[in-house]
Amino acid sequence: MLCLFSLALPLRLCLPGPVRAEEQPGKGEGLFANPDAPSDDPAPVPASDNANDIRRALLVADPPAPPDKAGKPGSENVASAGAGYYLSLDEAIELAIQKNLDLQQSRISDRLSDISVREAWAQYYPEFNAGFNHANSTTPGKGAGLGSTTVSGGVSQSSPWGTQLDFSLSETRQKLDTETASGQWGLNLRQPLWKGRGTDVGLAGIRTARIQRLAARGQLDLATQNLIFNVRSDYASIIQAIQNREVSRQAIRSAKAFLDLTDARYKAGQVTQLEVFNAEVQLRGRELDLLSNDRTLESAFDSLKQRLDIDLAENLRVDAPIVDFGEKAEPDTSKVISSDETTGTVYLKTTKDNKPLGEPVVLFQATHFDESVILKEALDNRIDLLNARRALAVQKLQTLLNKDGLGHQIDLVASYSRANTGRSLLEGDNGREVNSWTAGISATFPWGKIRDRAAYERALLALENAEIDLKQARIAVQAQVRDAMRTLREFEKSMLIEGQRVEQAKRSAAAAQISFDRGLKDSFNVIQAEDALLQAKRDFIGRKLAYVVQLAALEKIVGKPTGRVDLSGLSVGGLIDSKLPEEFKTRGLPKPAPEPEPRPEDDPFNRSRAYRKDYSPEHPRAIILHDKADDTDTD
Repeated sequence: MLCLFSLALPLRLCLPGPVRAEEQPGKGEGLFANPDAPSDDPAPVPASDNANDIRRALLVADPPAPPDKAGKPGSENVASAGAGYYLSLDEAIELAIQKNLDLQQSRISDRLSDISVREAWAQYYPEFNAGFNHANSTTPGKGAGLGSTTVSGGVSQSSPWGTQLDFSLSETRQKLDTETASGQWGLNLRQPLWKGRGTDVGLAGIRTARIQRLAARGQLDLATQNLIFNVRSDYASIIQAIQNREVSRQAIRSAKAFLDLTDARYKAGQVTQLEVFNAEVQLRGRELDLLSNDRTLESAFDSLKQRLDIDLAENLRVDAPIVDFGEKAEPDTSKVISSDETTGTVYLKTTKDNKPLGEPVVLFQATHFDESVILKEALDNRIDLLNARRALAVQKLQTLLNKDGLGHQIDLVASYSRANTGRSLLEGDNGREVNSWTAGISATFPWGKIRDRAAYERALLALENAEIDLKQARIAVQAQVRDAMRTLREFEKSMLIEGQRVEQAKRSAAAAQISFDRGLKDSFNVIQAEDALLQAKRDFIGRKLAYVVQLAALEKIVGKPTGRVDLSGLSVGGLIDSKLPEEFKTRGLPKPAPEPEPRPEDDPFNRSRAYRKDYSPEHPRAIILHDKADDTDTD
């Protein structure tokens, strides 16, 4: 795995290919694990003939070492957001997949697609019916007669070929004696010969539900992709806020040292009091910047906590590497930032006695992609584009169904029945049975078939609209890929310029300080140079984080499946592969967000909703409109 040293955070680049189970944390395990997920690798991405095969960027903001071995907060290697529950990026992603509320709603929507498939199949399950009825009557002066008791039952069955079969039976008795019994049983058959015939019509609903289930699985995986990207983006924002805070703290220390130096020179009579005032203004301004950084950091943490469904009052800790811009160097040693436009790299080179000292530190490394390969992967993988094709398939099924409606309703109908008297249906023949049957053709011819033709025309227009939607989706994917590539190229060039900008600002600040020490310039020039250096550092950090987030956005634009959702639709819906790290078992999970407290408004049967509590005026009064000048009310 190739590693790019990020100014703000490490950046892992993964070669394209199937995501294997051993590379996925806890495949087939965990709280929401999918026990029916296939163990085989997902379909591999077609191989590319590009010499520099596409490398997929994953945003990783973990510190250089585990939390128990990393440098202490505030050390020269690692900066921390403070005391609290330590959370790495991988842990945050797994926790978000299991706890995020929006993703839980997506999982519910996916489960609904399974219900729709079962509901579509239900039309071909047999339907049973049964009945028991007693009838009697009285006349004036006479009591009730024996009356009659009827028991009935039956079953109906439909088939995907349009066949409708009904079986029914009934028996009536006046008393328990079977001599008074009479009953019948029969079969009725109806088979469409034109309209409604065949599985293209009978299975249309089931096929539609299945396609929509696959689309729901895709939407669940897309929601997972978006969640992972958002967690990475929030984590990057925290890293940026931490590093900006460290820059502000360094600037405050520098401003305090400059204030002390200026004050000492003022007391020695070398500068005026105006120089001291300028130094104090600079210090207060940087203290205000630090307050703003703290607020930004807290807001970034709150955003991440909401995605992870963590209590906002819970304190989290995230470590980030401190950026070395080469301002501090040992005697006879210099640190210079340089850019290599060929490779898109920004280095921090250390020299001693004009000789290189050690390997240059990579502050930024651009990632180059073949746009044609990226576009091909996006067109092959994007869930929204795939779902647009599925929507087109569903509309084609609907169009075929409406086209079938243009035919006339011509059905083959047949029936057979057997009636008996003086015996029960369960007894043998007594010679009084009556057998009857019918067979024929039933036809219905609506005048002009206006409604059926209108429905077919609407279906054709909807099909054309679905084809346009598919084309628009493809164009949108291509436009997003092109825009993402342009943005990455812009950020790459900007980073090379920002590196040179920081180096020049360093030199300007050092030259201004020397001129001030020699009395050639006043403190205002020093403050201007140091403010320019401070802004250059912040811009470098911001653009670096923006580049890393854009790499993660490119991964989302390519849309390769996460491998966490069974996209084949062969398992229960709403399941996502996820497993929390073992460390959570020892140190526990962060405090979850509180549940809403129950209130009377939650109860549909509370007293406030009882119909007897509705207001009813004792003396209704008519509402009469009158002029504002007239203050009297008329009944």
